Amino acid sequence: MAGGTQITSGTFVNVASTPKFIPLTQQVSKFTLYNLTRSGVTALGVAGSLTSTRIVEAVFIPGVTAQGTALIKQNGMVSGVVAPLNNGVAAIQGITYIDGANRTLGAPVAVASFTPGTTTVFTTGAAHGFIVGDIVRIYGMTTAPEIGGLAMTVTAVGSTTQFTTLLNSSNSLTSVGFVRKIGSSALPPSSLYYPEIRAIAAITQANPMVVTTLVQQNYHIGDVVRFQIPQLPQVGAVNGYGMNELNTTNHGIVFEATISAVNNAIGTQTVTFANVNSLGFTPFAWPGTGFYPISLPVMIPQGEGNTNNLIGVAPTPLPYGNQNVLSFAQQNLGQNGVLIGFGDGTNSATTGGIIGSTVDAWYWECETVDQSFTV
Repeated sequence: MAGGTQITSGTFVNVASTPKFIPLTQQVSKFTLYNLTRSGVTALGVAGSLTSTRIVEAVFIPGVTAQGTALIKQNGMVSGVVAPLNNGVAAIQGITYIDGANRTLGAPVAVASFTPGTTTVFTTGAAHGFIVGDIVRIYGMTTAPEIGGLAMTVTAVGSTTQFTTLLNSSNSLTSVGFVRKIGSSALPPSSLYYPEIRAIAAITQANPMVVTTLVQQNYHIGDVVRFQIPQLPQVGAVNGYGMNELNTTNHGIVFEATISAVNNAIGTQTVTFANVNSLGFTPFAWPGTGFYPISLPVMIPQGEGNTNNLIGVAPTPLPYGNQNVLSFAQQNLGQNGVLIGFGDGTNSATTGGIIGSTVDAWYWECETVDQSFTV
């Protein structure tokens, strides 16, 4: 590397067994990460502790170091007050450079079957490599085409070949197909602009009404939404998906709902509407294969009526705002940065990852150079 160099630095305390995304607006020429806690340093309110077999330093150089890996230094056995260091490579769950406008898709993995139910357990033909919080897309489902193309959050991982999502597949037939990773809940939303349309996993018959989404949403209290629930032929006791009462009426008056609570914890993924009593609505359920192709039931930001996301402006939704004009979709959420993977805190080939199961204090440096030469 040559030319002028700029160094940006920072610190953070990780959440145990959770990946960490660090947004970086500048070019990343070299990213270096230090685990202060496991190096024995007391910092950021976390007591230092020399623990054997833990990654304490990681280096990532975009274009040189493979995505998801890192050059590392790892503590060996503690001897007295110091621990010897070993040099090596973290081959999995290392550091990944993220381009907010150009996400890289994961490799296709064959789906061998799934267990129909109110939540769905998928079984793959080989190890899928997914972790809780990954966002995946199902496609090419031969006998369950109605769920093909759906994006959903992985809410549990039962084994290397099983994972669970909030999809209600009770009316579907088990099927083979494919799945691939398309994102992560640890990253900013993949759509570059707020707000986002979200596919619906479930709707309660309750007061207040609660809506579950297949992936986490970026909604806030006070946001105004409308619903688009496709009307399909009768499916048992349900008219299509049900909840058709949420649709815009035939005289053109828009059904608007204001979000009163949000719970985006992985495996919950709900928004609550205190102004909607759905006790008398038809029940919501996903239809089966006999109704393919079908449109998705979605929750749509209201658009002109939604002023909640302007800084310093209280929620003041305009009645029946222009649904096709998202005047306030000005907040570009696309961010570049690095994603730090998690595992057991070591470079194990099967359970490794830089962030481990403990709460640690970290220091990082990002180097940006004017010129770089490859000889």
